[in-house]
Amino acid sequence: MKLQKTMNKKGQALVEFVIILPIIMMIIFVIIDFSNVFYQKNYLENMTNDVVRLKEHGKSDEYIKNKTDKDIKISFEKDGDSQKIIVSKNINLVTPFSNMFFKNPFTIKTERIVFYE
Repeated sequence: MKLQKTMNKKGQALVEFVIILPIIMMIIFVIIDFSNVFYQKNYLENMTNDVVRLKEHGKSDEYIKNKTDKDIKISFEKDGDSQKIIVSKNINLVTPFSNMFFKNPFTIKTERIVFYE
């Protein structure tokens, strides 16, 4: 009799583990995606600051685009005495079924407006 109770408890633990495992894996993937997006956003903020610094030193738009990574898109919009600098990047999400909530690849964008005196 005791042998059957022990076997049932082991089987029950295995079934509970199999039910909980996909949920734990999804949480881990979401944490990885969130961390990657947060890191890439911080990287783009720093890249945007570098682009603004290069523009302040008189570098051309083509020079700046050639100095950055190929997967980063930089656009310049001039408007009178100001210029908007837009830096964006696409990130592939690794979480399964994330495309139900977000576009995959997910686009991160930063903007700065530089005024000329």
